[in-house]
Amino acid sequence: MLRNDQKIERMTWNYRIIKHDTAKSIYFAVHEVFYDNSGKITNWTKELIDITGDSKNDIADILKQMTLDIKTTVLKESKLSKNPSKKSMISY
Repeated sequence: MLRNDQKIERMTWNYRIIKHDTAKSIYFAVHEVFYDNSGKITNWTKELIDITGDSKNDIADILKQMTLDIKTTVLKESKLSKNPSKKSMISY
């Protein structure tokens, strides 16, 4: 049970394009990016996102959401990785 002075940490996420610019070849990929309550990036998926679902409609819904989400600024892996103590890649 939470005490009155405790806050519930809500994690939000969206799809973002990350420019992978830390290796010899540069490429762009869609990842899930996670944020803390203040909107700061806390982590992102290590692997790019596969689009899978139980139906054609599932795939269409995911693609619609991705299309909306990726209209934001492209993130650079080199800048995300500068402070690994606060930001990290996750895999699942």
